[in-house]
Amino acid sequence: MFESRKGNRDSRIDFERELNILVENVRSGKVTFSPETKGVVQDLVKVRSSPNKRFDLNTISEIVRAMAMSARFPRH
Repeated sequence: MFESRKGNRDSRIDFERELNILVENVRSGKVTFSPETKGVVQDLVKVRSSPNKRFDLNTISEIVRAMAMSARFPRH
């Protein structure tokens, strides 16, 4: 057989789970932003979701994708 080359995420469900973890961390105050990261905050504000809580992948920038991927790593 062969190994998957997809990396950390295997599906849209995993990616949306990571986005939800990022949202929870921002809301709970575990993730904060300095004034110099105004562009990141603007990108986060642009992310849209539908009434069924699915994210519109066209509204997610690369920096938001990177933040979501790092949001699930445990903190020591």
